[in-house]
Amino acid sequence: MPRRARDLRWARWLLPLFAAAALGVALGVGVAAAIHMPRVEMLAEYRPDLITQLRDGDGQVFATYARERRVMLREGDLPAVLQNAVVAAEDAEFFRHGGIDAPGVVRSVLVNFRRGRREQGASTVTMQLARMLFLTREKTWKRKIEEAFLAVELEKTLSKQQILTLYCNLAFLGHGNYGMEAASRYFFGHGVRELDLPEAATLAGILQRPSDYSPYRRPDRVIARRDYVLRRMREEGYIDQSAYEAARAAPLEVVERHRADAEPALYFAEEIRQQLERRFGAERLYGDGLQVATTLDARIQRAAERALRDGLLRLDHRKGWRGPLARGASLELEGESLEREVGRNPVPDSWTPGLVLATSGDTARVRLADGEVEIGPDSIAWTGRRRPGEILRAGDLAWFRPDEAERDGAIRWILEQEPELEGAAIVLESASGAVRALVGGWDFHRNKFDRATQAKRQVGSAFKVFVFGAALEQGFTPADTLFDGPAVFLGAEGLPTYAPRNYYRKFHGILTLRRALERSVNVTAVKLMDLVGAGNVVDFARRCGVESELLPYPSLALGAADLLPLELAAGYAAIANQGVYVRPYFVEEVRGRDGTLLEAHQVEARKAMSPAVAYVLTSMLEGVVDRGTAASIAALPLTLAGKTGTTNEYTDAWFVGFSPRYTILAWVGYDLKRTIGRGMTGAEAALPIFAGIVESGLAEGWLSGTEPFSVPAGVETRPIEYWSGLAAAPGAQSVLREAFLSGSGPDRQWEPRWERILALPWPQQLAFYTPKPGEKMPDEEAAWAILNREQEEQAAALEPPAAPREAPE
Repeated sequence: MPRRARDLRWARWLLPLFAAAALGVALGVGVAAAIHMPRVEMLAEYRPDLITQLRDGDGQVFATYARERRVMLREGDLPAVLQNAVVAAEDAEFFRHGGIDAPGVVRSVLVNFRRGRREQGASTVTMQLARMLFLTREKTWKRKIEEAFLAVELEKTLSKQQILTLYCNLAFLGHGNYGMEAASRYFFGHGVRELDLPEAATLAGILQRPSDYSPYRRPDRVIARRDYVLRRMREEGYIDQSAYEAARAAPLEVVERHRADAEPALYFAEEIRQQLERRFGAERLYGDGLQVATTLDARIQRAAERALRDGLLRLDHRKGWRGPLARGASLELEGESLEREVGRNPVPDSWTPGLVLATSGDTARVRLADGEVEIGPDSIAWTGRRRPGEILRAGDLAWFRPDEAERDGAIRWILEQEPELEGAAIVLESASGAVRALVGGWDFHRNKFDRATQAKRQVGSAFKVFVFGAALEQGFTPADTLFDGPAVFLGAEGLPTYAPRNYYRKFHGILTLRRALERSVNVTAVKLMDLVGAGNVVDFARRCGVESELLPYPSLALGAADLLPLELAAGYAAIANQGVYVRPYFVEEVRGRDGTLLEAHQVEARKAMSPAVAYVLTSMLEGVVDRGTAASIAALPLTLAGKTGTTNEYTDAWFVGFSPRYTILAWVGYDLKRTIGRGMTGAEAALPIFAGIVESGLAEGWLSGTEPFSVPAGVETRPIEYWSGLAAAPGAQSVLREAFLSGSGPDRQWEPRWERILALPWPQQLAFYTPKPGEKMPDEEAAWAILNREQEEQAAALEPPAAPREAPE
């Protein structure tokens, strides 16, 4: 054969081979250029987002924060029933392929070709995991090729068990849940280790389309999908026919989701969330799975929330019925449509919306979310009306709550309305500074503003404790007397323009400091600060933890300063803690996802006053409870001390008190300052909330015993005659064992004539009183001119109480 012919024959064979090789190289270069393959080795550094959890003192989670709610499973934690359900539903060949299911790919291509659209996929569990880790959900051939390559690499790098566990940790299952463990806890109330067959099949079924398979929104679809997974498990030999039939017959049982159950201590949690974000940043807060041990005591928190809610409702009822939520609603509303119509439920654990269907005589027929009831006069008694028809008519929407006291075995439903008033409650452990409970308002979902930590309000007479504490340090005693009468002081402008008035618009004449504090006498408090020096009072308050601005004017003695409720509570806690101020705190420690300690609480404490001064001041505050403005709680079987606070025009009402262990604060007021109502003092509006918390503590056992406050060194007690402050003598009727700093008790003895002197009108007592050096004595003409002018201005500003609103005829 000629050489040229041989060369041509070889060329015919070699040229296609060279062309194919060149094409392959070009194609490989092109694919490599188009596809940017992540390095699978980077999985060692992969850190999926985890849930940050807040735990109370018992270790129970009460709040979580995350972009993706996830709890990680370790290799080996995946139970067989869940593993089999996932494999049967998502990738039956998982344990037999190397990342790509070639027969499945061919089958998918044929099905999609025949039907003219992309209807069936061929993604294996490994390919889905590759997409979760490295890719997007974009449906393109490029992504599919990348997915396949990555799946093969994952199979080379990880074991089958590792792949399946990681897949079950990253998969989205709806309602903010990522991973099987988080979803299992959310839907069933327990982890994957406790899953039964129907529950495991339900979770595996949700994987395909979480938005469509919600047990809460589409239970019928979820059951159908669960049954499909069970059928696949039977076909793959994971379960037998009897197990299949039993699981199919099981009802879909998921945890009921109520806002009140799922979201306790919302103001408390929000305060911690803000602190964590400041310290660690948003990325770590929402993605690093921080484990936060907090100071919260769930029992005390429940007591505080309940007491504040009941207290605000009681006050709101006194202001009368404001009218229904809406009028003219469709009488066809029922069930979920009725709940949607009224919107946010302010007390979801007990209140329910109601639609008035008809009124007749002494009754009204009301449709609640779960049935119809009849209400009578006792259901509306608090409104001041006798018949429901006077304030309600058909088509009205309103709130109703079940009465705790059932009659004849039937639930009585009470008409309710959401209070416009706001409030706050705090429980501090005095010795440690741990905040055991905090409620920042009526409802976090109505207003997230935390009045306990963010609202600066005038504290009224609750500030007097700092005035009397400073006086004790300057040598005054509880038995010392000042003269309570009209007096004029230098005002803010440096002129004699400030004339304080007492609450009951009368003067007492000769008055001991104990009685002045117990009865919250204003003139004596201002006079005492004038004698002690405003600078000393400010300094005492600062040592007790008050950081807000304190202007050294006479009105400061009566609480004209705006303070945060938390700093006021901490100041009282310093007195309860034998003179040691401890800064309040919410977080015990913060740990990372791997348990590494990131932060532990460091106590911030300092001496605010001597233990002896703290004890004498505490003894005076015990008198407030025993005989003074807080005497309504004197019968409680607990050693208590505290002080009421009321501001001008009744805009703020306070009570701050403490037992040997806890300091408790209650505040009531409107967000935009206006009068709460006539007579709404701290004793009337705030003290019942304090009492409610204490009563719960006594019933539940976290408050107990009547042991007295510990008496430190440097204190002596001596019997005195209560009204005069003089040393007790035979014949004295009102004898009190008074606390004094050692060596400071009175030497002068009581005489019977003092009983007659103190019974005289205050002007006649002047002849028997020796003023203290620098004491402002009565100046009737100037004082009464100022007082009369102020009285006219304040009377014009006070609102009358709201009248009940009647239904139009």
